Amino acid sequence: MMAKNSKTTKLERQIDENLRRVYSDLSEEPLPDRFVQLLDELRKQENSKSDTQSGEDS
Repeated sequence: MMAKNSKTTKLERQIDENLRRVYSDLSEEPLPDRFVQLLDELRKQENSKSDTQSGEDS
């Protein structure tokens, strides 16, 4: 039974290392242009909402 635990632990360690490697590689890639455009649009909408709300308080 101990051998199974050792194999499982080694396998889990390998899985963890591979997941970390893949995530690290992905996190270094630039955002796709479409995502950047969407984020810009959301920021503009958020800014216009806050401008409208602050204008209502005046």
